Amino acid sequence: MDRFKILCTVPSTIIPRSPFVNHNVNKIASFEFWEEEYQIPKTVLMQKLRNCNALLTDSALTIDREIIDSAKDSLKIIADVGVGYDNIDIETATKNRIPVCNNPHILQDNVAELNFALILTIAKNIYRADKHVRSGKWTKGQTSHNQIDHADSLLGSDLKDSNLLIVGLGKTGVEVCRRAIGFGMNISYYSRTRKEDLEREMGIEWVSKFEEGIQCADFISINVPLTDKTYHMFGPDQFNLMKSNAVLVNTARGEIVDTESLYEALATNKIAGAGLDVINPEPIPINHPLLTLKNFIATPHFGGHSVSSRLKLAEAILSTLEGYLAEGKLTNCVNM
Repeated sequence: MDRFKILCTVPSTIIPRSPFVNHNVNKIASFEFWEEEYQIPKTVLMQKLRNCNALLTDSALTIDREIIDSAKDSLKIIADVGVGYDNIDIETATKNRIPVCNNPHILQDNVAELNFALILTIAKNIYRADKHVRSGKWTKGQTSHNQIDHADSLLGSDLKDSNLLIVGLGKTGVEVCRRAIGFGMNISYYSRTRKEDLEREMGIEWVSKFEEGIQCADFISINVPLTDKTYHMFGPDQFNLMKSNAVLVNTARGEIVDTESLYEALATNKIAGAGLDVINPEPIPINHPLLTLKNFIATPHFGGHSVSSRLKLAEAILSTLEGYLAEGKLTNCVNM
């Protein structure tokens, strides 16, 4: 039997090569790795895919209709090493009967941990407090940083007994719930489907109307995928409904939040703060007005990743490729 050929466009600096060495997929397939630059040029990708049976990629590379149509005679599967797959033209892949698979069950713990790192950083003014100390402003006595309502006050808000709204109760949303329980927060969630088993297990409450949920929340954690329905899910109307002490955290996709509306809400103190690991655009320009605000923090879209998680991602996606190429078994398929 001829061996399958897999093109991997994810560089070794992103996904280590050690899991590839002894994986069983090597018994049925050979790999071609792209290492010359971070993103393979589109023309080169299309040329290589005409001779490949599988594509192993990540969310940084756009796989559009032209690419898929050009490879439809040879390409059997597209495997995205991460969770998100909005970079792939799912409609065209489905039309050509090419399954698209991802890795949805590995990164949720890391993302949930970053959720709480951002919540705590904003709620407790950790970033501002660190700058305060480094600037030499920490002095003895009743100084501005510990005065109520002072412009330089570092007095934060409590997590215990506060209201947390989790938007999207998938794998990551559930892990955010578990951590919020430990902080003694009152947890509600907004989701397309009600999950009564999780309500009983974790003592959380379902919010059937999104607008009602955001009106009551002190903290809001976004954990939904990017779709036509979630695009700009948070815009001017939503920010106008939120409490003035509300803190918004987004570790999902940047386009879910209207960036300009967020800036206005923060600059005019309609809401208390925001912490984003994802933003539109990415990377955020250094001169963007959001970066001038004291009540805003950003991290560079790294929330799901650690050294160990990268190894797990590689092992899992290789098993997905092996299962489909060897047995026609689909794992974590998003379109079939």
